[in-house]
Amino acid sequence: EEVLKECRAQETFITLKGWRDECFDVRAGYSAEALLKMDRCATCLFGICNYGVDINGYVMDPEKGLCIWLQRRSQTKQTWPGRWDNMVGGGLAVGYGVLETAYKEAEEEASIPSELMKNLRSGGSVSFFFESERGLFPNTEFVFDLELPCDFIPKNNDGEVEMFELLPAKEALVRVLSKDFKTTSCPVVLDFLIRHGIITPDSEPHFPELVELLHVPLQSLYRVRSCAENGEIYSS
Repeated sequence: EEVLKECRAQETFITLKGWRDECFDVRAGYSAEALLKMDRCATCLFGICNYGVDINGYVMDPEKGLCIWLQRRSQTKQTWPGRWDNMVGGGLAVGYGVLETAYKEAEEEASIPSELMKNLRSGGSVSFFFESERGLFPNTEFVFDLELPCDFIPKNNDGEVEMFELLPAKEALVRVLSKDFKTTSCPVVLDFLIRHGIITPDSEPHFPELVELLHVPLQSLYRVRSCAENGEIYSS
């Protein structure tokens, strides 16, 4: 940590400008014991697997059908300021479980009461690899779907969201594919639209490739590998 703080002071790496004082566990795999912890902004310097939690908030409108809540990130956010994003999302910080993080972020970002959170349903996960000027991001996002009442209006609590907007599913897809949407949140919404039949093999000619890209086998790629006495490499 001291080395990273020194690099931060010397402005060695762009990503360290977003120092959060919030740490992620560093581990060989999701189920493995943590080896150490590191400020979340620094993990991309080493290509360390990150884990997050996302909630797709949606409404079944009697006239418009499936509608999705999206948020616009605050202009003061350290990363992706002003970009559109899925309704609720946050990193899996040290000491927090997946469901615990979902409830925490739902309250902080959208003021979703615990009574409505009883409708929360697991949607599995997406995993992908992203590279930018900040570093390498092998990300796994645990996804939840939350059907909300038509009269529910999300309100931000932590100052990190500029506004929310409810869009019909097909309009939400157009927004997601625009340059104004946070790149690393696109997989979450695309996965939701696939699971709810908005994106189909008939509507998307590259459907198989798209599904593969939403489920990159990071746990296998990052599996611990050992070298035998004869020099052969094998997974352990």
